[in-house]
Amino acid sequence: MNRAMILITYLGNWQTIIGLGIVAFVVLWLMRKKRETGFLAVALVSGEIIKELLKILIHRQRPDATFALISETGYSFPSGHAVMSVIFYGMICYFIYQVCKNKWQRIISLIITVVLVFLIGFSRVYLGVHWASDVFAGWLIGGAILVFFIVKLKNIKN
Repeated sequence: MNRAMILITYLGNWQTIIGLGIVAFVVLWLMRKKRETGFLAVALVSGEIIKELLKILIHRQRPDATFALISETGYSFPSGHAVMSVIFYGMICYFIYQVCKNKWQRIISLIITVVLVFLIGFSRVYLGVHWASDVFAGWLIGGAILVFFIVKLKNIKN
């Protein structure tokens, strides 16, 4: 179980999100979805800035490192993995949802995204590097940013 949680937590690392983000930018650009490419970039940068500002303002210490299964530094609140995974995977899910016309493809993409984001957040608590409240707050903050950018994108399209 420990190895699985470490693998899952890596899906929320900034390195993974940047790598997959580059792939997403290229795919969106090739699909001539320039507006979506820009919105994804701005949403990710906004999430990173907001998350870091909150960490600096709140200064919440991480759980006791003695019990952690991996090593992490920096402040705990909010969980950056939770914030950024909601924004990144949520935007990708939204773009997939827009492209897919089949109801079941849309439902499956939504379920996969929700399960993935949940598991990334859960892995942070399981590994002992975040409190559950850090993850819940990260999901809420990431969700608010995601909804804001999706609404803005929809308004520009119309």
